[in-house]
Amino acid sequence: MKNFTIITGLNDKDTKRQIISTTQAEKRIAGIILLYTGGATLTRCKGIYTHNDNGATVYENSIKAELSGIDTETALKIARDIKTALNQESIYFAVTDAEIDFI
Repeated sequence: MKNFTIITGLNDKDTKRQIISTTQAEKRIAGIILLYTGGATLTRCKGIYTHNDNGATVYENSIKAELSGIDTETALKIARDIKTALNQESIYFAVTDAEIDFI
C-alpha cells in the first residue's frame, strides 16, 4: 500500500502572508480530501524556507495531511486542488511504500 504526505504552507503566494486562519485552512483541506476519500490525518506544523527572489527566510504555519488507501492519481488530484484552493506556489507531495493496517 502507498502512503501519501501533503504539506501545505498557509502563506498566500501573492501576498507572502497568511490571509486565512489556520482553522479555516484545515476545514478547506479536509473538505477537499473528503471529496475523494473517507479520511486522512491532519497535523498542524511549521515550515521554514528562503525566498528565491529576496533571500528572506520565512517561518510559516502549515498543515500536513497523511493519506492511504487511495491511488497516486487520486492523491495528486487532492494535492492540486489544495494547492489551488489555498493559492500556493508549490506544496510538498511525497509517496512512500508502507505496510498499513487500521486496527
